[in-house]
Amino acid sequence: MTETDIHPLIAGIANGNVYPYIIPLNSEGEPAISPPWVVFSFVSQSSADVLCGPAETASSVQFDVYAASIAAARNICGEVIAALSPLAPGNQMLTPGYDPDTGLYRATAELQFID
Repeated sequence: MTETDIHPLIAGIANGNVYPYIIPLNSEGEPAISPPWVVFSFVSQSSADVLCGPAETASSVQFDVYAASIAAARNICGEVIAALSPLAPGNQMLTPGYDPDTGLYRATAELQFID
């Protein structure tokens, strides 16, 4: 699994503000887009080994939604999870938060995909 497997499924969420790893920044290093936005990144990928070689790979992917309110962040996070249903995500871990650097609320979902 790669970023190109995930991005097309969630590209239309948050007004199209969906990015792998980092959002666009201006010359001062500040966000060049307005919230809400979604950033996703691969946390880890581990392969199971069997007698005949590598088997399936478990990919843990983190999705961070930033929005002006925690309710908006959670709703968008739910949209992300629903949009990823064709990939059958499992082992969901959801974490709410606040980012003092941006002044935005964050809803984080870490999902695991087996391929």
